[in-house]
Amino acid sequence: MVLWHNNDRKLGKHLRSVFSISRNSPLSPEAFSGLKVVIKGIEKEKIAGMKKTLEVTKTEETENTGEIEKTFRDKRREGTPEGDTAHGKSETFSYNIRTKSFTFHGKNYEILPLFLAVRDLYASLPFFEELQACTERLEKNPQDATALFQKAVLMYKARRFETALQLTAQVLKIIPDDHRVWYNKGVVLSELGRLEEAIEAYNRTIELEPAFEVAWDNKGVVLSRLGRFEEALETYDRILLGYPEYAEAWAGKGSILLALGREEEALEAYDSALRIRPDYLEALTSAGSLLSRLDRFDESLKIYDKALQLAPTDPCLWAARGFVLSEMDKQEEALQNCNRALELKPGFIPALETKVKILSEIRRQKIRSSQ
Repeated sequence: MVLWHNNDRKLGKHLRSVFSISRNSPLSPEAFSGLKVVIKGIEKEKIAGMKKTLEVTKTEETENTGEIEKTFRDKRREGTPEGDTAHGKSETFSYNIRTKSFTFHGKNYEILPLFLAVRDLYASLPFFEELQACTERLEKNPQDATALFQKAVLMYKARRFETALQLTAQVLKIIPDDHRVWYNKGVVLSELGRLEEAIEAYNRTIELEPAFEVAWDNKGVVLSRLGRFEEALETYDRILLGYPEYAEAWAGKGSILLALGREEEALEAYDSALRIRPDYLEALTSAGSLLSRLDRFDESLKIYDKALQLAPTDPCLWAARGFVLSEMDKQEEALQNCNRALELKPGFIPALETKVKILSEIRRQKIRSSQ
């Protein structure tokens, strides 16, 4: 209501501009005003229906008070829906719980888009001051590419990906050959699940700036998501040819090799990443998991110990360490690790599953020892 307050149209327009609320949004002034009219119409019809019910009640009450009381007891017992009148259900208003939409005088209104619009607006609030600064610059110069670029990044941080993509498109109209803008477009498209378009954006980034290695890395990730593992592997090999000290590329290559079933080569790739960056948590976690999968539990345990020094409150690491200890038949210590994971994240499924397995094994060991 603050955004659309009629007494301060200038403020409302400024706020809508800051938050990048489009005209077709359910929170646009036109849509919001229409919704208010619908709600008021429903309220009026409900009030009219209630008045009619009361009139009928007063008329019949003089004739048979006992019968009226019985009628209302029956209605309460049946659970008469809101919006029903004394003469049956209202024909002008209905709500569909399956589609989350309501109908008023034959026109449908969807609840979900309104909810999503409110969520998007709320997600933008932490960036209000930065967004306002960008908007004020754009009010002075709508072609300010830097301000548009910064606003697109802020929209991305707020997880408003469609808006971020629209702003990025505006930037590219002004500076079509900036590799950073194309890279950001690829990132946003990837978040939206538009993976083929994301690859095209990364290809354009690489074409403009072949030395921008993170674009190669992201392209490899997207190719992997598409199941195009051989292409992804070729991409990582090309990065590493020019940047052999790029730890992220070694870790990415390890993941691709693992997906291809080349486990020993994958382990070598993770080792290469960790030689370059010993504190690379993602590579540590991947290497620990692979070593466990290869039944090399002692090595896996050492890896998880290093990882937990970097992230001591990560429930995934505690649960994984618990599983390794369980496989090493160190059930009591394994149980402590799972309990720690569940303290950090109650109901964490991997920890619960491992804990059930451990408790079953402890119970079997007690039965065997008692016999």
